[in-house]
Amino acid sequence: MAWIVVVLLLTLIFFGMPIGFSLMIAAAIAMAVSDIDLIMAPIQLFSGVNKVVLLAIPLFIFMGELMGATSISDRIIALARALVGWMRGGLAHVNVVTSMFMAEMSGSAVADAAVMSKIFVPSMEKQGYPKSFAASVTATSATLGIIIPPSIPMVLYGVTTNTSIKDLFVAGIIPGLLLGAAFMMTSYIFARRENHPVDERFELRRLGLAFVGAAVPLLIPVLVVGGLIGGFVTATEASALGAAAALFYGWVLRRDLTAKKVYELTAITVRQTSVVMMIIAGSAVLGQYLANEQIPQAIASGLGGLTENFILRMLLINGFLLLLGMFLHASAAIIVVVPMLLPLSHEMGIDPVHFGIIVCLNLGIGQQTPPVASVLLTVCSTTGLRIEQVMGYCKWFILAMFVTLTLVSFLPITALALL
Repeated sequence: MAWIVVVLLLTLIFFGMPIGFSLMIAAAIAMAVSDIDLIMAPIQLFSGVNKVVLLAIPLFIFMGELMGATSISDRIIALARALVGWMRGGLAHVNVVTSMFMAEMSGSAVADAAVMSKIFVPSMEKQGYPKSFAASVTATSATLGIIIPPSIPMVLYGVTTNTSIKDLFVAGIIPGLLLGAAFMMTSYIFARRENHPVDERFELRRLGLAFVGAAVPLLIPVLVVGGLIGGFVTATEASALGAAAALFYGWVLRRDLTAKKVYELTAITVRQTSVVMMIIAGSAVLGQYLANEQIPQAIASGLGGLTENFILRMLLINGFLLLLGMFLHASAAIIVVVPMLLPLSHEMGIDPVHFGIIVCLNLGIGQQTPPVASVLLTVCSTTGLRIEQVMGYCKWFILAMFVTLTLVSFLPITALALL
């Protein structure tokens, strides 16, 4: 029956049914066939989203929208150019470093991709970079948004597995920096091969001015993540603090925002939140069915029974997550799939925080690989490029992501060193 549910779910998604509704329909049919009382469906729909910590999701989205609508992005780009613009292929490195800074503000790879593609792809093309290369750098570096804290997928993982969100945020710092370094190394290799230009010479004075200009915007995510790590606020309180600080900065200090603009950003936040919450609610219903049928335990037992070797088991887990990440939205994958693999990860002695970072890295790769490829498709739609045009370069950045995933998977210290 489990395979029938999976086939039905993928079929509904393939024909364009929203993922949240696909999850609900597949779960309801499975419950009816399995003689599970359907009264459990609305109960799970409600209880799945009735968690205070989930308020952090719309608040982090709102914080990212507020900061993206102000002059913050210009200040961050100026700082990134002063830091790494002097390197060969400077604007590509600026793209990556800007994404690392912006990742501290949005928690969403798709949101970062939508903003950065409008800024960097035309600028890089104007300087002589191939448009497909510029799109590839922008798409893959946007994945840093779900690795470097704050991260919406990490919030969902923490809620699903009852793992400390604070610890997950701390654990994402080093892997995020490693991933950013991998992207910059890949960009540098192409810069040497294709003779990409230097953006601008290094000047200490310009760096100082850029740092002063970006200091206040950078303090907002530092305040949010620092308050959470220091134990002064919860994840929900930290997200509210960040949204309030971003609103104060944009509306009062800089006067970049108006009441009309704030209303528009609120509407965008509500739409994005509704999509995520529908997926969470649908995943909760499907999760109830899977739990009743003990399917997570069966899958864990099946995967674990294939081999006793730790390395092969880790490769199996990563392969399973990568495959599902190619077809499922990150939110659905975390809520539905993680409970299936958690028993096996416990059996292997993998720390839940370390496992959370592995999950997020795998799903980040899934956001770049068809058929779903949510981040890559966002950049393609913005730039007017087709996926096949971008994949020539993008595959090498995806390879860099695989290298980082392998490093983090087999060296737990990369995720746990700061805890």
